Amino acid sequence: MSSDEEKRNAAEKLKAEGNALHLKGDHAGARSKYTEAIALDGANAVLYANRAAAYIALKQCVAAAIAMDRCCAGLTGDGHTGFWTPGGTRGRCARVRKLPHVGGAVEIDPSYGKGWARLAKATSELHAWPVSINAWKRALGTLPDSDLTPQQKELKKQYQEGLELAQTTLKKQEEILQEGHNLQAMPNISERPWNRALEMEDVLTRTSVLNTSAWPIMNAYRDFSEGVGCMKQLKKDDGKLQGNLNAISSIIGGILRDDRVFHMDSADWLELLQLQVQFEMAAFQGWSEGGPETIKEEAFKRLEEKGWKPTRMALSATIRAWFLRAYFAHRSGESLSLALQHYNNVIDVLEWGAEKWKDVPSDDRGYIFQKTFVRAIKRLKMDAYLGAVRQSEDDSTYNVEDLIEMANQMVDETTKNVPKDEDDGPMDKGAWYSFFVYPIAEAHATLGAVFMQQGLSAKQANDTEEGENMLAAAAKFYRKAAETYPPDDEKAPFYLKIAFEAEWHRGRPLSETLALCERIGKLLPGVQKIWEFSTSSNLVAHLRQLDVFQQRAYTGLLEGRYSMETPSVREAAAGCNRAELC
Repeated sequence: MSSDEEKRNAAEKLKAEGNALHLKGDHAGARSKYTEAIALDGANAVLYANRAAAYIALKQCVAAAIAMDRCCAGLTGDGHTGFWTPGGTRGRCARVRKLPHVGGAVEIDPSYGKGWARLAKATSELHAWPVSINAWKRALGTLPDSDLTPQQKELKKQYQEGLELAQTTLKKQEEILQEGHNLQAMPNISERPWNRALEMEDVLTRTSVLNTSAWPIMNAYRDFSEGVGCMKQLKKDDGKLQGNLNAISSIIGGILRDDRVFHMDSADWLELLQLQVQFEMAAFQGWSEGGPETIKEEAFKRLEEKGWKPTRMALSATIRAWFLRAYFAHRSGESLSLALQHYNNVIDVLEWGAEKWKDVPSDDRGYIFQKTFVRAIKRLKMDAYLGAVRQSEDDSTYNVEDLIEMANQMVDETTKNVPKDEDDGPMDKGAWYSFFVYPIAEAHATLGAVFMQQGLSAKQANDTEEGENMLAAAAKFYRKAAETYPPDDEKAPFYLKIAFEAEWHRGRPLSETLALCERIGKLLPGVQKIWEFSTSSNLVAHLRQLDVFQQRAYTGLLEGRYSMETPSVREAAAGCNRAELC
């Protein structure tokens, strides 16, 4: 037996072992076996196709693209198989390393239908729809026109279904991009994130899963909805308001846990809220006039005259009324300066009381002076301040130095004061995220936003070195923000997308930006289980931008116009509207 024949036999044995592993679900093991087989028999198209199937199963399209070691067919949609061979040879392709080893299969045997089908599947995973469509057509072209065997009929069905799906997806994407707006509709009640989270609760409890955004959003909803239910009990009897005095504390409790839970479910919602605030302020004798200094002075008088309970209830009602003024001014966007004024007043009194009465038991002085409560309000203030900086770049009242200080203090204070049962009461599932993880994540995102703006400004001023440093810092902090959130929170892929933008502006190579795209793609199935119909962010619009980028990038790679070292900002975005990527 010749040496070549021995190698082919050994390769066949390795292929059989790979096939067995693939059927068992061990796709990584199968990939290794196929790679060993290719080293022995590099002219066997089936080996390349099988290895492509393993890569597709592993969702490692980007890694496969980087690792490509054989030339791929030139698939430009014109039906021509234009293999590029340097100097007319069949040597190693020096032009570009391309897609998941399937290129070797169709290069070796252009009539190998499964090779084209695997290429079509791989390119669809990479959103390179035109290339995928052409590959499906080439796969169909390898089948006879008539007298098909049962196996060929099944293959034809698979190829046609793949082709139709790619064509439909491409058409839909083009329609969405042409419309140019967010198609995300208001979800039905059952589809809202908190309701989806509640549906998952039994399974999460049974499996002891904690690393999920389901816990904070469902518990935020429980507090918020309980408060709204209490608020709707309010009624007038003989001209006097009567109702439940726990409404405002529960509504605000939900907002401070996760303010994405905020929603109004009736036309008179705001009117009811205003009446509820009036009702509780009157019942607890809160201070409807005066600023922080007045409240501090009056609180001492109340304490001396009536003791802790009346003082605690009056302070709680007043602080929560101030918070609602700040929150609505903040979220409406009408007056961030007014929102910040109210937030500052709240924080002033809370920090004063926490220090003045630091040795007083929590049951006496009240929950509003706890670190978790103060921290949650500071987190919202930080967000409002970021908005104010963005709105008034030339206004010295708001500056990035103060914002950076807020973010750094948030990380430092939170890290040093991990919530403990003895300090803050028993922690339910989700409180850890609401009062520890989320503040740190948002602080990182705030720093990312600051450095992003500084980097873009430096680039516009042609300060290349400063721009590079600032954008690198922006990408770093947005990554940290994404990685701090639970992996199924909508903000994890969202902040990775902004990190992608920073890397794009830096002109980082496709090997890096496409790897970020792949990371985002891996997060989406988990995110969609809870946040598919969230209206709290524009993640959908950002994902459309990534679709455009990936399609252009992978098509360019397949056509040989780009390599994985091509700067993303210069080559892969050629012909794109830059505004779509930012």
